[in-house]
Amino acid sequence: MTRRLLSAYRRLRATLAAHPQLVFILSTTALFVLFDLVSLRNLDMDFGWHLQSGDYIRAHGIPAHDIFTYSARQFPWIDHEWGNDVIVSWLYGVGGYPLLAALYALLWSAGLVIAGVRARFGVLLLAAFAMFPYAGIRPVAWTVLFLAITLRLLHSKKRWIVWLLPLLFIPWANLHAGFVSALAIIAYIGWYERRPKLFGVFALSALATLINAYGPRLYVEIARTLFDPTLHSQVGEWHSFTFRLSALLFIAMWGAGGVLMEKRALKPWLRPSIPLLLAAMSATRNVPLFVVAAVQESSRYIDGILARVRLSGPVPNLGRIKAGAAIIAFGVLLLLAWQTFWPLNANRLATYPQAAVAYLRANGCEDGNIFNDYNYGGYLIWKLPQQPVYIDGRMPSWKSPDGQKYMTRYYDLLSHPAQYRVLFARYNIRCALFQHTQLNAGLIARLLRDQWRPVINNKTYILLLAPDSK
Repeated sequence: MTRRLLSAYRRLRATLAAHPQLVFILSTTALFVLFDLVSLRNLDMDFGWHLQSGDYIRAHGIPAHDIFTYSARQFPWIDHEWGNDVIVSWLYGVGGYPLLAALYALLWSAGLVIAGVRARFGVLLLAAFAMFPYAGIRPVAWTVLFLAITLRLLHSKKRWIVWLLPLLFIPWANLHAGFVSALAIIAYIGWYERRPKLFGVFALSALATLINAYGPRLYVEIARTLFDPTLHSQVGEWHSFTFRLSALLFIAMWGAGGVLMEKRALKPWLRPSIPLLLAAMSATRNVPLFVVAAVQESSRYIDGILARVRLSGPVPNLGRIKAGAAIIAFGVLLLLAWQTFWPLNANRLATYPQAAVAYLRANGCEDGNIFNDYNYGGYLIWKLPQQPVYIDGRMPSWKSPDGQKYMTRYYDLLSHPAQYRVLFARYNIRCALFQHTQLNAGLIARLLRDQWRPVINNKTYILLLAPDSK
């Protein structure tokens, strides 16, 4: 039996080695299917406001101020992802969530394949698992794809082709603000590789980004986010040095390969992957950008290590070493798959307040406003568009007219629940919807003590009504 399996394995390897196009098609298809599964089972907390924003823009044009909250109604909202939102709105109307999942799976997988066009499938697979926690129907998928294209053009043997890059930045600037990472990389490579012409490409690309719905004002929103140090403590994806296991394994593979192959040479450690690794260390949301830059390097390191092993002559117990390595790799793959896809029948809406939304849709909020958990803002905008929210995922860096950040005010209230009456009276808040978290526990307890009535209360969330409501 063992001999038959070994023989079948060798025949399969020989077939694949003789047909590299088949390998490319199979690996690309596998990556697409995996990203599609991730997109289908995971609902991003901001999906709802992206969808509703796209609906609004298609019907009325780009708004001049916020349209979804009651707390920041006059804030001059700059939707730097407006193009993405319109695409989401249109495709959702055509084919619903499954069609959107397929499109974004295509963006994620295409970006990875373009970045690692000659990479080993095992490296691509580990890179995909490193991306999965950040994948799904999210605008950053456009940046993953366009960054991969940018790096490919920058390293093309046809040096003239880099002058096409400014054309790429026109749609990019209307889809996602991650284009600034590519501008920085173009300038960095111009310095690193001593290619002064790239500074001209950088200038033209930067000018091309001004062709957007907001013109130069787009950079106001980008600067507001990039220069807000409190984001690193207030928003999970902006936390520093917070890596998932899959990302740590990919970084370890890349780093170990670099140490073994580059040794003491300094210049290779200044490649574009390094500033993107620093960006990922600064904010975990940048992990996919580092993966895009490092996937080809990682595969090349492995190829080099294997070549050295073959040149070093016979290796004692090589068969056992290969078998052990295969077992370890398979075990790691199973662990990552379990972390990513288990349970297999997961409902992407399971963690969202469906029962609370059903109640509010049927009964309203007693002619008042709702105070909502930050993580539920986008979902409420989607499912209860007629009910303005207090806060949502667009607002971490927004400031009120008095200069205080809305996000900071939100956290201050959760930290000092006794002060809720002033805020609730100011905005006529008659309902409160919270996740059951340690952060929210104090305000929930205070409201219950003050006779706020729980109408929906399960292990995940609680919906409370004001004491004098019906």
